[in-house]
Amino acid sequence: MEGGVFGRLRRVELLESVPSNGTVVDTRRGHAVVRDGVLVPVSEQAAEDLVDPAGAPERRYRAACLAAGWTDRLKRIVTAPGDDWEAGTAYPTGDGPALVYCERVRGRHVWVRRATYAEAVALGVTA
Repeated sequence: MEGGVFGRLRRVELLESVPSNGTVVDTRRGHAVVRDGVLVPVSEQAAEDLVDPAGAPERRYRAACLAAGWTDRLKRIVTAPGDDWEAGTAYPTGDGPALVYCERVRGRHVWVRRATYAEAVALGVTA
């Protein structure tokens, strides 16, 4: 076992033969999957989806939010006069499936963060 990025443990072993079909392999050049006895390069996202298919929708939602610039950190925005924001409410951003969650409101200043995947699912939004 060897420490990987972000403290993840990974199993490192030299391959004496090609693993069985469908096995995902992390190589020095990237990720690959075994198909018909040949290592076929795949993206990191595709490798994660093969290893953990149940977590794919959550990863896609988080990636869409990050691509739109919405993170877990609170961001203060100044709204236009007459805009009605309510604390404790999620709002669509217009950036695909991304939602923002309004934490608090003071006058025209609104503090928002990316809505969590669980909050998005509760509202019926899926990525």
